Amino acid sequence: MVLGAGLYQVPLIRTAQSRGIYTIAVSPAGDYPGLEIADKSYLYDVRDEENILKAAQEAGIDGITTDQTDIAVRTVAYVANNMSLPGIDYDCAVRFTDKYQMRECCEALGLPTIRHRIVSTADEAKAFLAETGTAAIIKPVDNQGSRGIYRIDSDADIDRYFESSMSFSKSGKVIIEQFIEGKEFEVDDIVFRGEVRPLMYCDIDLFDIPNVFASRTRIYPSNEPDDVVRRLLDTDRKTIEGLGLSQGLTHSEYKMSADGTVYLLEAACRGGGAYVSSHITPLQTGLKTADLLIDMAMGDMKAIPEYETAKCHCATLCFYLPVGEVVSTEGIEEVQRMPFVNKEHLGGIRKGMKTTQFSDKTARYVTVVYADTHEELLRNIDRIRETLHIQVMTDHGIEGPIWG
Repeated sequence: MVLGAGLYQVPLIRTAQSRGIYTIAVSPAGDYPGLEIADKSYLYDVRDEENILKAAQEAGIDGITTDQTDIAVRTVAYVANNMSLPGIDYDCAVRFTDKYQMRECCEALGLPTIRHRIVSTADEAKAFLAETGTAAIIKPVDNQGSRGIYRIDSDADIDRYFESSMSFSKSGKVIIEQFIEGKEFEVDDIVFRGEVRPLMYCDIDLFDIPNVFASRTRIYPSNEPDDVVRRLLDTDRKTIEGLGLSQGLTHSEYKMSADGTVYLLEAACRGGGAYVSSHITPLQTGLKTADLLIDMAMGDMKAIPEYETAKCHCATLCFYLPVGEVVSTEGIEEVQRMPFVNKEHLGGIRKGMKTTQFSDKTARYVTVVYADTHEELLRNIDRIRETLHIQVMTDHGIEGPIWG
């Protein structure tokens, strides 16, 4: 059983079927490709633990998994625990999907931890801001895709954003935490029987758009000095071990302050979205992510397979489209033919398409690029940016892709 049926879960479904495994997809109703290609589908919210457990028991499944989404993680653990299937402990799944519990666990482990507090009212958030005297970030404790996250610099910002942030929280809880300046990084691991091994690590460059906490590029491997990478990987290992993950893939983001301290931003016990798990991992390591997840879910993995690190240089390159109507798609087909483009979904951009206001990661257009060297990778990224001449008629006239 695969929870989720969007583009990022399709590799799991197709791989399982190619191995002769009868595959069931679970997703809310919608235009999700996995619902069409799975052998059987159930239309449930992937957080509906009880109904999905009943469906899994009725089907007599041998394994359950998901990838590239946080919202299904608890349900995967719930079903696995109740059916004695391979999986992680439910409490561990909660620690990875509740940002407050994650922070509290890291603090208990003695790891550098961003100052934080659970707040239920705007006045409590203002009190935290007054105590720290610095900018802050406010976000729901239990959402994904950067929804409901806002930077707070004043009480006026709290008045402006508090209720919106709260509206994205399924549990009705919001966390406010001190904003840390510094460089951002990603680390992805494979974990089996509690052993944590790094798969890859990258430099993150964010969009310079207010309250849009999404990466415009992720460059693999990191171009930072070896000592920086060692500190990053050491903090990551201690974090994942401390959170108690027994098996699976991880996708974690960190920030290194000016004094070299590494702080966890967020850790996830699933592969990275935006094709990081399904496409970047194979490029960087040679491992087939879908096969790994299926082997773990079915109890067929006996040991972590051998793999390389940094087999090539690769990146995710992202852009947004401004609000309006697409009037030209020049350059899309040329980019699709470029030999160094590994994956893209630009074909969904068509003349006459109406674009809407964006505020989170889900509206980005992502292209996976690779090269033999770091310098060549940067040239390939520039070539894509120079080639794409998508035009959108906005209220302010013709505008192109938003790259930064």
